Amino acid sequence: NLIRLFGHFDLLEKIDFKKLAQLYRETENHLALLNTQEALKNNIDNTNLLNVALEDVLFHFTKISEEELILADELKDTLRKTRETLASNFDKKDPEFVSLYEELKRLFDKKNLDEITQEEMKQNIGALTKIYEKIKELNRQNNLLKDKYNSDPKYARIHKRIVENGTLSQKESHIFEALKSVKQDADLQVLQNTRLLENESYFTTQMMRLVIDQFKNKNNINLNAESSKYINNLVVNEYLNEFYGRAV
Repeated sequence: NLIRLFGHFDLLEKIDFKKLAQLYRETENHLALLNTQEALKNNIDNTNLLNVALEDVLFHFTKISEEELILADELKDTLRKTRETLASNFDKKDPEFVSLYEELKRLFDKKNLDEITQEEMKQNIGALTKIYEKIKELNRQNNLLKDKYNSDPKYARIHKRIVENGTLSQKESHIFEALKSVKQDADLQVLQNTRLLENESYFTTQMMRLVIDQFKNKNNINLNAESSKYINNLVVNEYLNEFYGRAV
């Protein structure tokens, strides 16, 4: 348009605009790749990685054969499935989730990704498939646990943190019974008084009473001051995060 505006019509025949458009796209792709690599190197929060369409920035190397095209499509599809499955996980503080994310990160924390070879594509497909299967199984287990708490991810996360902490010697089934009772009482209080969550100090005190009553008094689970505070903080933080719409 500028060439036409200034009357340099001779340039219209000399410049390959199709090639310019291709170069522009390649520049954009490479910039996106560099930005993604920089995010990975700087350990930017994994939710940022999951929101980036990685498959769109990894496949701008020169494809020279039909076999490479097929492999590239397979790699792209496997990456998409893996990324989406990771993104659907509701417990991103789970050590197993963090480990799987780190595996994904290591795959792409390399230089010259635009020079990926056919053999490297095959290796990446295999590695991605393993990550995908693991995260799919983790999500399945998470959802089974969530279903026990009436499809409430808050209590599935609380349950897992308590078990991981290892300070309670009781069976996991006993922890579940106590925690489910906490949920019933806490949900009822919040339902009856929606402003309860606006007073964090008062809500924390109320939840501590519930935790001690359900764990110690009604389910005979030994609690010391430290474990009581730990469980209560988990419960309070989950409700407040939900109330204020905070990412977990």
